[in-house]
Amino acid sequence: MTSVPAGCIPAPLEWAAAQLETLDPVIAYMEATAEDSWNLDTVRSKDGSKNCFFGHLFNMAPDDDHANALWGMFEDLWSTTYRIYPINDGTNPSYPQETPKQRILAYLRALQAGDELTTEQSMEACYQLHLDAEAAKQAAGGQTVPAVATQNA
Repeated sequence: MTSVPAGCIPAPLEWAAAQLETLDPVIAYMEATAEDSWNLDTVRSKDGSKNCFFGHLFNMAPDDDHANALWGMFEDLWSTTYRIYPINDGTNPSYPQETPKQRILAYLRALQAGDELTTEQSMEACYQLHLDAEAAKQAAGGQTVPAVATQNA
C-alpha cells in the first residue's frame, strides 16, 4: 500500500475518483511494478509477494477502505474483473504479450486510447446486441418474450 501521512488522505470515494480521472496514475503505478511481482489465476499469492492486476491496483491505495473504493470505481468506470482476468492470465488472444504485466499495460494503454470499450460502453454495446437480436426476431415473424410477465385478473 502507498504510504501517506495520517490526516492527509481524502475520503475513499473522493480519493479513488481523483486517481481514476484518467488511467495515467494506474498505468504509471503498473509500470513501476517488478515483472516478477505479477501473479496468474489469483489476486494475491499467499505470502503477498505477487499480485494480479487487481492486487496491484489494491496496493496503490493507502489503506483497505481506499483500496476497496479504488477497485470498485475502476470496475465501474474503466474495466471489470470479467474483462481483466483473461488478459492478466494470458487467455485473451488479443493480448499475446509474454508477461501479465506487459499484457495489462497493453490493455490499459488501448483502453486509454479508446481502442477498447470502458465498462459503460461495453454494457451499452451488449444491450444494443440484445435489442438488435430482438428486432431481427420480430422482423422474421418471431415472438418476443415480455420483459415483465403479467397476470390476467
